[in-house]
Amino acid sequence: MFERFTTAYPLDAGVASPPTNIEPLRQVPGLAELVTTAAGLSFGDGILRVFTDDEARRAQGLANLMWPEWAPRFRPFAQDWTGRQYVLDLRRGAMVMLLDPGAGSVHSLDGTIPDLLDEYALEDPDTFLAQDLFTLWRTLHPEREPAGTCVGFKRPLFLGGAGDVENLEVVDEEVYWSVHGQLWAKVKDLPDGTSISSVEIS
Repeated sequence: MFERFTTAYPLDAGVASPPTNIEPLRQVPGLAELVTTAAGLSFGDGILRVFTDDEARRAQGLANLMWPEWAPRFRPFAQDWTGRQYVLDLRRGAMVMLLDPGAGSVHSLDGTIPDLLDEYALEDPDTFLAQDLFTLWRTLHPEREPAGTCVGFKRPLFLGGAGDVENLEVVDEEVYWSVHGQLWAKVKDLPDGTSISSVEIS
């Protein structure tokens, strides 16, 4: 499983950190295989990281704060280099969701983990892995980002930020999600086209 994906995006060297109890994961297509081989590691020079148990719990808390109305549905399992989370949708069995704090968006995908990795991410890497930006970013910043950080948008896309490399920076993941969550809570219910001159966060 995931042969096509790992060929395109090789797995880091290292030892995975498998969950303490693998049995509950076996009912979800691809999840047990993914975490036992890659938990705590990244694919493709850091383009996608698979969560450990502790990282998944932390990611769950961050996602719940930004989208409390969706919270019962989330079960995070991975994160891309821009801080977007891939989660299982518990209301739709084994289907995957993409949570994007930079855009303030939740996307429900019509596919499972094997679909995501061996089909969607390979057929449309710019959408599912931000491959186009990643290539440009790595050209300018060849060094890997420290653990616990992501390459996030300085100005969120939902506040008119540009989706380009100039609007990216290395930032602590928890800070990124917390700040964007507070900003999103203040603007999400505004009518489309509302002009925003400033937004304060506490």
